[in-house]
Amino acid sequence: MIHTGTLLVGQGLSGSWLSWWLSQYNEEFMVIDEGREFSSSRIASGVINPVTGRVLAKTWMAETLLPFALEAYTNMGNALGIRCIQSTRILHSFPSMQMKEAFDKRLPELSEYLSIPEDQEYWKSLMEIPYGLGSISPALLIDLNLHLNSWKSALETKQQLIQEKFESSELELTDQHIRYRDIQAERIVFCDGIHGMDLPFFSKLPFSPNKGEALLLEIEDLPADHIYKKGISLVPYPHLGGNENQRYFWAGSTYENRYQTDAPTDAFRERTELAVRNWIKRPFKTLHHWAAIRPATIERRPFAGFHPHLPRVGILNGMGTKGCSLAPYFGQQVALFIRAGGTIRPEASINRFSSLLSP
Repeated sequence: MIHTGTLLVGQGLSGSWLSWWLSQYNEEFMVIDEGREFSSSRIASGVINPVTGRVLAKTWMAETLLPFALEAYTNMGNALGIRCIQSTRILHSFPSMQMKEAFDKRLPELSEYLSIPEDQEYWKSLMEIPYGLGSISPALLIDLNLHLNSWKSALETKQQLIQEKFESSELELTDQHIRYRDIQAERIVFCDGIHGMDLPFFSKLPFSPNKGEALLLEIEDLPADHIYKKGISLVPYPHLGGNENQRYFWAGSTYENRYQTDAPTDAFRERTELAVRNWIKRPFKTLHHWAAIRPATIERRPFAGFHPHLPRVGILNGMGTKGCSLAPYFGQQVALFIRAGGTIRPEASINRFSSLLSP
């Protein structure tokens, strides 16, 4: 029998960050993960954007989350001997005059993030920008595959990772501990993305899963030191590059609340390739096409903390499209709660659903 403090289910962004913080606080834990190659964490763009949406609103907690993420990814990278985060800027090619006017209107209010690039003539040689360009900075870009794979290797080295599918029917709960197969732990925390919707403990939470698709493109002579946006986003894909000759870009994504299949679709590929062709004045070819279901929530706020009626059962989930910035912050909050009973921000704490989760 293996004895540990916390059993974590899932090694996506949420599970990786919670286990990282537990390791920093010298807390005992084990992670179970089935090792899916194309999970929502692994095919995400890796972008942390301080300004979001068509109305160009400041992202929730941007002034806290961006510096926190920069420090957290940098420190974790240093410990693992990798560089998995960089600061960059987003060049926003306005798709319409209305979007340009919206940007100009928000410019004085969000001057710490928004500006007008001075080198617009240069960018006109690379892309169609009939309504001009805006700049969003600082943004952060995470090399998610490097980040997740490096932490996976560290967990394997420390024999803290079990690679297999978790079977909830084999979980036993008592007042003193939880038991799963040959593991006995003080508590269990589910960081398993959309699978959390199927758990009897958390099936009543207001999940709102949505589908995202993305392409991997090879684009000739497009500078890879920026993120580009015009309806879709083109994001440097450092997993295949990492030098000045980088020419691979993640292209996407969709946000579909209603979908017929979780597989990649021809319609998305054709639509995205046409959009890039009409925008970028450089040859490109499509290398890969991905799709995954994000564990989003109706409120667009995470689920973090321990079940109000089952105190040994926890969750860190519901990050949606903001997992790169939310997972480090709320992973630490849950780890501190485990360590010393710290508090979790009420907007994310599942205590806000106490009545919903009543037996």
